[in-house]
Amino acid sequence: AYRDVTVVTIAAAAQDARSFSADTGMAEALIVAVRREKPLNGEADGAEDALYANLDARPRSIAEAVEVARAINGASAERTGLLTIGENAVGRSIRAPLGNGGSGQLRADSLATTALALEQGALRLPRMRGEVAIPVVRLAELGQRGLVDRDIYGKNPDGSARGPFDAIPRRSEVPTYPMLCNHQAVRERRLVVEPDREGEVRPQRDEQALDVWETASRLHFTRLFRVNSQSLAACLTRGPTIGGQGWPNFRVEGDSRREEALALWANTTLGLIAFWWEGDHTQQGRTRLTISRLPSLLTLDVRELSAEQLARAEAIFDEFREREFLPANEAYRDEARQALDYAMLIDLLGLPESVLEPLSVLRDQWCAEPTVHGGKRTRPTSA
Repeated sequence: AYRDVTVVTIAAAAQDARSFSADTGMAEALIVAVRREKPLNGEADGAEDALYANLDARPRSIAEAVEVARAINGASAERTGLLTIGENAVGRSIRAPLGNGGSGQLRADSLATTALALEQGALRLPRMRGEVAIPVVRLAELGQRGLVDRDIYGKNPDGSARGPFDAIPRRSEVPTYPMLCNHQAVRERRLVVEPDREGEVRPQRDEQALDVWETASRLHFTRLFRVNSQSLAACLTRGPTIGGQGWPNFRVEGDSRREEALALWANTTLGLIAFWWEGDHTQQGRTRLTISRLPSLLTLDVRELSAEQLARAEAIFDEFREREFLPANEAYRDEARQALDYAMLIDLLGLPESVLEPLSVLRDQWCAEPTVHGGKRTRPTSA
């Protein structure tokens, strides 16, 4: 058990500028904590907020590092604050539960404010007075994730078959066992994505193949989201499809139109931020969310939608299914993404139009984050 946990990261654009050591080519985090004999006040370990210190750059000398450490020690007790050395800002501090991937390597603390408020069912945006209630829930409450790819077409360490299928390139228009396995950004610009593989049943595995097929669904979430080249956090297939390494599937309980509502929400600005916040950012421009963590993803609580709202969600999906989206990091200039935000927040959920301007600010801030654009030229010009 530990207390006074501090996580220090570097919110820089260049991949090799996010490490503290000289020979590491990926992001590093420095974690400092005080060991304690037992939880304070009966609290479970990890119940306290951690202090995330997100530096703008790696200290250039030992002397500068000492001053940065002093700035971190004097960080504000508030949820967010500025880290300064004299009059010079060197980073931002955020107090958030330990384990929030988005809290580290962050430049705009308003993103943390929004993400943490959203977890409490409140939409709190920069330049907006107060907050607006919004129905959200963890994905686990809405259904069940599909199988990990190893249980579908993987092999055991000794080379023997583990899953019942071989995943082969799609050969027919109507495969018996369609699969959506791999990413290819150019064919994933629209909400409906075609299966790219089909399952060839391995010898004497027919019954197991049928068991796997029972886990198929239309709704799929990405596993490794390359936000600076890929467009979709979630997609639908035309019919039930087995998920794969790149696109594990998720089975939603209840009305099938809930799948469409969830796919729409996942690709709004708030949906993208929620995915990015939950995942890890070891590599620039990428957000990784393992299949075991997928159920913890915060999403729209589609159980709260009325029959009329579900019908409206279905109409919105039909309206957007042929529209092409830019890569996620270009949401700041993506007319389709912004139109989807309007459709979901205003038309579907009935939020006031006054949220749109603050949402635009948040959208631009997210696209300017180094972990989102990864240094690509497609980032906002001021980033």
